[in-house]
Amino acid sequence: MEKDLPRFHSILVPLDGSPFAEQALALADDIARGTGSPLRLALVHEGPVAAFDPASIQSLVALDLAGRKAERAYLRGVQNRLRAGGARVPSAVGLTGKPGPALADYAYEMGIDLVVMATHGLGGVQRAWLGSVADHLSRHLEVPLLLVRPQDGKTAPSEPPAQGSILVALDGSRLAEQVLEPAAGLARLWNAELLLVWVVRPTPLTLDPSMITPAGFDEQATATWRAQAQDYLNDIAERIRATGLRASAVASIGWSAAETIHSLATPEEVRLIALATHGRSGFRRLALGSVADKVIRGAEVPVLVLRPGRRTAVVDRVDARHGALPRRRTRVRR
Repeated sequence: MEKDLPRFHSILVPLDGSPFAEQALALADDIARGTGSPLRLALVHEGPVAAFDPASIQSLVALDLAGRKAERAYLRGVQNRLRAGGARVPSAVGLTGKPGPALADYAYEMGIDLVVMATHGLGGVQRAWLGSVADHLSRHLEVPLLLVRPQDGKTAPSEPPAQGSILVALDGSRLAEQVLEPAAGLARLWNAELLLVWVVRPTPLTLDPSMITPAGFDEQATATWRAQAQDYLNDIAERIRATGLRASAVASIGWSAAETIHSLATPEEVRLIALATHGRSGFRRLALGSVADKVIRGAEVPVLVLRPGRRTAVVDRVDARHGALPRRRTRVRR
């Protein structure tokens, strides 16, 4: 990890025309100003539904053109508003296609280093994702994705958190550790402490698969596992402190990793949760849909997620032999 402030080549904020989606702007702007990075805005136009008779086709084309014009005007308005506040916003583009793939392709082509977005927008507060875009990007981007949960009834951008630590969820794997670099960069930007957490699931006394939560657990075996996890976290924290950052570590026992993280990540104590979308379970099993997905859906604070890549996993195994912290690596498009 570098000792200087993080430098993003470009920060992308996906919008959909709703006040909910705009609540990600304040946090993105705060990071951009602190790092001297430009902001890019994007809105995806999905196009009209197919029609077959001439009258319907003509009507749909007219509606589509009007929609595109309104979207361009909306993007220019947001861009001008941010520029008036002193932000550097070189582009506000309208894309075409399915939102998730279109944004992923745009992020790759533009060399985006960070995507900041709300977890739902036009679908309303009852819809889990902004057109499933956050879900898609979590599974396909290999750059950090910072997700902001919009507040009900709020029309202005959410203010970035002013205090608290950055909780980094780890599990002992090099893959999970890859989220340390962007988390440490934000910690340095905000002068925040890194709180390293490993949720240790108790060793059950019974192996009956029908029981979601066993009636009891082996206290000695669980204590041994927790001690090993704590030693691992302490080593990571010591290496982080050597770079000039503040860091603490806690191995916490809990049947549910997501619920335990939620209990630790209160808005009064934590400003951000950071975790990789897969770890100990290996490359082919995505934690998103299990731990990461549950953390995102239930978190009261923004969540930074990172999907580690195949090549970075190989390099990390080499780093592990030398005790080095994960380093920034070139993305590989597949």
